Amino acid sequence: MTDGHMVLTKLWQQQKPEISNPSHSQEEIGLQFLHALYKQLDKDLMYLSGQKDLPKKYFFGKIKVTFGSMSLDQFKNKPYIRYEKKYLFLHIPNHAGFLLEPSNNIEKIFLYRATKVMQQLSNEMGESSRPELFILKSDIIEEFKIIDDNYVRTGNEKTLSVAQMSEMLLLLADSL
Repeated sequence: MTDGHMVLTKLWQQQKPEISNPSHSQEEIGLQFLHALYKQLDKDLMYLSGQKDLPKKYFFGKIKVTFGSMSLDQFKNKPYIRYEKKYLFLHIPNHAGFLLEPSNNIEKIFLYRATKVMQQLSNEMGESSRPELFILKSDIIEEFKIIDDNYVRTGNEKTLSVAQMSEMLLLLADSL
């Protein structure tokens, strides 16, 4: 191992200081992180699906990433309950996918195995809507604390960038 490599390894193993920008709320920072992760996953999937030498190239071409919000209309008139919940979902064909759901104040992100389903609802006037719901297939797999709009910290105190988290999720998806 070279001296430069050893120095980088030691730097990586050290605790990273928490970076905070007081001009942005925790919710804004959390949403920026989720949006950056969505864009990174999309970019990584386009790159992987275009690789001709990968034996599972069709697998990466079928994975879908969605970033959205679920409306919990039954809580709409209760000001103390947040009725719109953001999420990031990595759909894996023929398997349950991975749901990344932020906590209420978006300071943490929880990772679950989940299946996305659509409900067909209609009102008295014949108008219908298709709200998205998730059926959880696991307890919390991992909890990530959002440090800033580019970094999270895992439960075992490791710091991951948006690109590293994207890579981790794609490796998890490929291992199913």
